[in-house]
Amino acid sequence: MLLKNEPLADKTTIKIGGSAKLFFLPSTLEEVKEVLPLLAQDYPLYYLGGGSNTIFGNFKGVVVSSHSLRGFRVIKENSEGILLEVWAGTPLKDLIPLIFEKNLCGIETLLGIPRISVGGAVAMNAGAYGKEMSQITEGVYYLDPLKGEILFEENPYFGYRSSEFPQRGFICKVLLRLKPCSSPVREIVKKLNSRRRKSQPLELPTAGSTFKNPEGNFAGKLLEEVGLKGFCTENGLCFSQKHANFLVNFWQKANLGDVLKLIDLAKEKVLKEFNLLLEEEVKIVSTDG
Repeated sequence: MLLKNEPLADKTTIKIGGSAKLFFLPSTLEEVKEVLPLLAQDYPLYYLGGGSNTIFGNFKGVVVSSHSLRGFRVIKENSEGILLEVWAGTPLKDLIPLIFEKNLCGIETLLGIPRISVGGAVAMNAGAYGKEMSQITEGVYYLDPLKGEILFEENPYFGYRSSEFPQRGFICKVLLRLKPCSSPVREIVKKLNSRRRKSQPLELPTAGSTFKNPEGNFAGKLLEEVGLKGFCTENGLCFSQKHANFLVNFWQKANLGDVLKLIDLAKEKVLKEFNLLLEEEVKIVSTDG
């Protein structure tokens, strides 16, 4: 499906966005292979997963969504765990019945992140509570839009909240290896989700962590120390009272200008106070000036 001038706010968890010139929503691998290389000839591309860490302005290109590419299958199972082949648009929460039944660990720390998809989690090397996607990713099938081919990368490069994707191409499927837990995974998930609800503003529209944690420090702590915890723009975009590193769109009236204003203010204050330059973790996507 190819849509024109598609509104983007509802495609993200923070509910901020302009529109995309084109919005491509493939439902099959064949559709990805046929259409994406043609679009890549004329437009810039942005690959969208669940929208949990993305903030849009207007985008004069193609937003490519993996939303309809869902499902998974077991490739191999033994006493050491399970190897899964998972479509990129599959929400991580869709794996919950399997990991509870088999008592498998690997994604349990990420399950409380709203709308997070497997492809998006791999692309940004999502992580929480000491675990990240790089530890369980065995390989990635992706489309190179310039070559028009589906390629396989067995050992993708991962950095802190980053990977070689999406620069390499559009993630189609991922191989994940999940291992047996030493304690009941159901209880681990329950405790982590309770902890997350107490410390993060998940009841409000948010894009998750705004800044990456500097080495040996925490972005939320730095933002709190420079007085930005609870600070809001006139349109109700705030650094959360629960966790200063989370932007929340209180009234769902904020726009990209509000986001950029708070990001610039935060970077300026932290640099002045601590001589540390914060780096954005949230993805800002816009072709506006």
